[in-house]
Amino acid sequence: MTPRRNDPGRNSRVAAERHGRFAETLCIWSLRLRGWRILERRLAGKRGLGVGEIDIIAKRGRVIAFIEVKARATPAAALEAVTVPQRARIARAAEIFIARFPGSEACDFRFDVMTLSGFLPVHMADAWRPE
Repeated sequence: MTPRRNDPGRNSRVAAERHGRFAETLCIWSLRLRGWRILERRLAGKRGLGVGEIDIIAKRGRVIAFIEVKARATPAAALEAVTVPQRARIARAAEIFIARFPGSEACDFRFDVMTLSGFLPVHMADAWRPE
């Protein structure tokens, strides 16, 4: 059964998706203003293979950051929202990106989280390490 246009569940999902895209856009501008070059946005892996989406891949100097964006009430809540299975999917997508990105083997990699809990994004560098 397809949800109807006036379905409250559909409307809240659409609103959440818009808010998430808005948060990603603010995070990208914040990164750019601090000297990061955006390599990819919303890089999706193959469905069904357990490969997740990476919200932002950015580079500054020799560092490539795989960044998950969360719009939550607090930065701590955002970090908690990045679950262990989600981290594993992001790490697998990062491996695919590294294999396809020429010259990336000379770079340092890290996994960051950016949260939007107010008006300005908060960047938590090196938020986790892949298992």
